[in-house]
Amino acid sequence: MPAFTLKDVKLLCGPTSYRRGEDYYRLGKVSGLKKSADGCNYTARVKGSQSYSVEVEIWSDGEISTYCDCPAYYSYDHDCKHIAAVLIAIHDQESGREALDVEESLSSAPTRLNTYRPVDSRAPMLMIAEQEAAKYRAAGDLIAQYKSSQAFGVAEAAMHSVDASQRRERLKFEYTFRVENNRFFNNPRLMIELRTGVKRLYVVQKVKSFLDRVEHVKPHPFTALFSYDPARHEIGERDQAVLNLLIQMKHNDDAYREYYSGLAGYLPGSDRRDMFIDPRLWMELLPLLPDVDARLEGVEAPGTRMELGEDKLPLQFHITRKADAIYNLDVGDLARVTVLPAYRCAMMNGRLYLLDLQELHKLNDLLGTMSVTPSKGKLDISEQQLNGFVQHVLPPLRELGQVKIAKPLRERIREPELQIELYVDNADGRLTARARFKYGDIEIRPLEERQDAPSGEDCILIRDANREMKFLHRLDAAGLRHDGQRWICETEDEQYEVLYHLLPELEEEERAEIYLSQTLQNIVRNRKRQPKVRADLAGDMNWLEISFELEHVEERELLHIMRSIVEKKKYYRLRDGSFLSLEEEEYQGFGKMMDSLGMDADDLRGSRIQLPAVRALQLPERPAAFGNIHFGRDLRQFVKRFNDLDELDYELPNGLQAQLRDYQAQGYQWLKMLACYRFGGILADDMGLGKTVQSIAYILSEREQGEEKLPVLIVSPSSLTYNWAHECARFAPQLRVLVVAGQKKERVALWAEMKEADVIVTSYPLLRRDIEIYAGQPFHTLILDEAQAIKNASSQTAQAVSEIQASRRFALTGTPIENSLDELWSIFNAVFPGLFTNQKSFRDLPAERVARIIRPFILRRLKKDVLTELPDKIESVQYPELGTEQKKLYTAYLAKLQQATEQDLKTEGFQRSRMKILAGITRLRQLCCHPALFIEGYSGPSGKLQHLLAQIEELTASGRRVLIFSQYASMLQLIREQLESAGRTLFYLDGQTPAQERVDMCQRYNAGEADLFLISLKAGGSGLNLTGADTVILYDLWWNPAVEEQAIGRAHRMGQKRVVQVIRLVAEGTIEEKILELQQRKRDLIDEVIDAEGNASSALTEEDIRQLLSVT
Repeated sequence: MPAFTLKDVKLLCGPTSYRRGEDYYRLGKVSGLKKSADGCNYTARVKGSQSYSVEVEIWSDGEISTYCDCPAYYSYDHDCKHIAAVLIAIHDQESGREALDVEESLSSAPTRLNTYRPVDSRAPMLMIAEQEAAKYRAAGDLIAQYKSSQAFGVAEAAMHSVDASQRRERLKFEYTFRVENNRFFNNPRLMIELRTGVKRLYVVQKVKSFLDRVEHVKPHPFTALFSYDPARHEIGERDQAVLNLLIQMKHNDDAYREYYSGLAGYLPGSDRRDMFIDPRLWMELLPLLPDVDARLEGVEAPGTRMELGEDKLPLQFHITRKADAIYNLDVGDLARVTVLPAYRCAMMNGRLYLLDLQELHKLNDLLGTMSVTPSKGKLDISEQQLNGFVQHVLPPLRELGQVKIAKPLRERIREPELQIELYVDNADGRLTARARFKYGDIEIRPLEERQDAPSGEDCILIRDANREMKFLHRLDAAGLRHDGQRWICETEDEQYEVLYHLLPELEEEERAEIYLSQTLQNIVRNRKRQPKVRADLAGDMNWLEISFELEHVEERELLHIMRSIVEKKKYYRLRDGSFLSLEEEEYQGFGKMMDSLGMDADDLRGSRIQLPAVRALQLPERPAAFGNIHFGRDLRQFVKRFNDLDELDYELPNGLQAQLRDYQAQGYQWLKMLACYRFGGILADDMGLGKTVQSIAYILSEREQGEEKLPVLIVSPSSLTYNWAHECARFAPQLRVLVVAGQKKERVALWAEMKEADVIVTSYPLLRRDIEIYAGQPFHTLILDEAQAIKNASSQTAQAVSEIQASRRFALTGTPIENSLDELWSIFNAVFPGLFTNQKSFRDLPAERVARIIRPFILRRLKKDVLTELPDKIESVQYPELGTEQKKLYTAYLAKLQQATEQDLKTEGFQRSRMKILAGITRLRQLCCHPALFIEGYSGPSGKLQHLLAQIEELTASGRRVLIFSQYASMLQLIREQLESAGRTLFYLDGQTPAQERVDMCQRYNAGEADLFLISLKAGGSGLNLTGADTVILYDLWWNPAVEEQAIGRAHRMGQKRVVQVIRLVAEGTIEEKILELQQRKRDLIDEVIDAEGNASSALTEEDIRQLLSVT
């Protein structure tokens, strides 16, 4: 009876290979079937496109091992059709049927057609010619393939449905490593084979397929009696670690085989029973092998358990004396060593030994030499070669193994320890050095190659070549040249490097003894001279003074030393010729302090430095970062006050009618401290955090102290002048507030009252017109509200502000930077003119340097950080589609603008055509809002407006109160007309709305009078308190997100009790989508500069415009 069934054959080969093998067998293509004496092994040949050899081994427990030399054997998960044909033949033979032999078939066939005959009762009833069958073979294969995948899917599902409560069986693994040599390459390679199973181990015929199954946790068939099933089998932790690395190697195996396929006979991408071990992962794999069943296979390791040699290779070398003063080297077992350079190891006697690169090279060289000697394994050495052999060959041999030396030779060898001596002198401005290598009483002068040894001794010296070469290399690398007797160093820089770096390193690292002449000892005597550096505030605390002293050094030399430190020089050559190393900690600390203060060498005028006290705030509170520099008490306290605002203790004014939050009280303390030192600053709190009340608390405090009776001047946008009067009356009713507004005649009348006022409020436009009046009047404090109004330093408004006389100057703005750092410069130039030298030098500073300078003078808190009780802000973007007619107009105009822009950029350049292009982009944006904004007579609809009206209907029906912002007043009018025609009650505010009326409308809206408020983005985007709203709709986008954030801040601010919903309307598929992307790039600009984490972007650039219009 056969040991397997035809069902087993189908499982091993798969349905496609099984059916084709059945065809081959029935066609009589199996020949020469032979059975071994023990009945376990079969061989046969199968005639396909070529004649292929098949081997089958059947184990007593039913396992079937197979092999075929066809290419397909390595290409599929299952066995090939040739194996299937042979297994069917074996099955028939063992079943008592006569196996069909191809030679018998052909010899009995009168015609080709007769070769297609039934073999037994299982044959088809109707047989057709091979040519006819071929027509339908592809369809049959496809049916079988899909049928197989469905069946296998069912089988997999069944296999994985094993009860999870059942304990899985632990798989055993055996890893066999063997060395593979290739005649075209010198480097041998390691290959690995696997066996696995539970009770017995089965050969993994296709390693890569198996690893792929393990990686993806899928079953893998072996024999009829065993298949790997992840649901029934578990892999131990140690084996899993090995398999994980093999899976990584699997991905590199194809490339390896493809590279070597033409030379080594491999097939690209083949799946064999062995796999290449990637040398790059070998060192990760090696430590895992002692804990698993790993074996070595080879001449010296016939499948023995792998062991790692802990010591060096067990090599033994014998040097013996022969006749006629000839010595002989016997390398013993060297031939039994297999070197694996790629894996940095060697194999000997079934063990692996790790080698370093030098050992590998030496071993390879020795193997190469011995392989070409006339007598393998032995080498003759003449008396003339003996000295060189002992000096150069014996040390490497000792590193590789044990060396036994004949007594006559051993007695001649001397191995004293190397002592290196270096004699350094100074002659004619040059540094000279002579080296001596001493081995006991033997002295060697390396440049002269002269060896002085005691006379009458016939000895062979083994020198420490590694130390000698390393020492000489250090001299060469330092730039020293030699004249055959001594090394010479001529330049001053090289001499310093030798004296202060090379010589100490040679002493410490090379254990050399250094001898300096008396002249050189004088030159380096200043190595440890320490300066005394003190820093403190002087006089009336307005100046920072820094003194630099060095004992026995004149004043004018001190200045040169200080400049050398700032210039990052390594040393200074004193007038007496000695070197002063500036790399010592004390000198480096002074250099770091100068860097912190932004000092250049040209800024130094003497050994005492005097700077404005404000510069001291660029220093850390503690001087530890600067080494032993001494900070005076006044300086330490001064810096501490600015670094720790919580320590400030200014009393709040008695008359303040407000309960300040903690962060507001801290802002008040900060304003008071800056005022104390006459420093300017920017209160840059997020919108809605109460910059106004903090400022009023400061003003009231100054008035209550009464040291100066001068009025405070507040300059704000026109829309906010009366808001200031209202807030002062609310929080500090005792303050006499004068709002200077109205026509010229009215303002002239108000000017007469200025001397009686505590606070004067005017607008930026009116300040510009009336600057002659304000410039002649001194003020206690200048407060610039919404200070981004002066972001252009060259504007008339900024120029007017600079003429105001006030010793205390503050700016209030939630957006100190909107587009570029120049805006920050303009504001600081108004409130703290001395902080930066000029605009050009400011532009040259890196962002992190700007951040360090402004840090004490800008206070910025965000709502998310200080108002933990503030309700959330939910932002979303809605993408309404353009109407049909609107889309046609937009598409046509866009194409026209793209063509014109591309031409303008080519012919006129960006700067000359910029305004023209921006005007065109504005038209595109207006088309997105409503074509009627610039197309006269347009009566069609707008998709965005229709979407807005639907949103308003839905929002107000659910009780929401809505602010609607647009930058186009004409768009707001269109929205207003639509809403009022529908009977809606609303408030409307744009640039024409009087200031007093704005305040009144805000109060009425917050009281609940109407649900809708239409607001011009630029006119009402700041200074308004509209916490009665809980929804903000931005009908169109502005270039700068900071402007939009200001608008959102009208509702999402202190006092808001409800979650604020923010909706941006972005016309789908239009330029508005790209504006949204541009906003995202600018969004972090303020934080980048204030936190010094990046570089500020600029305003709209040529690249921005090209991206917006998709112009290349």
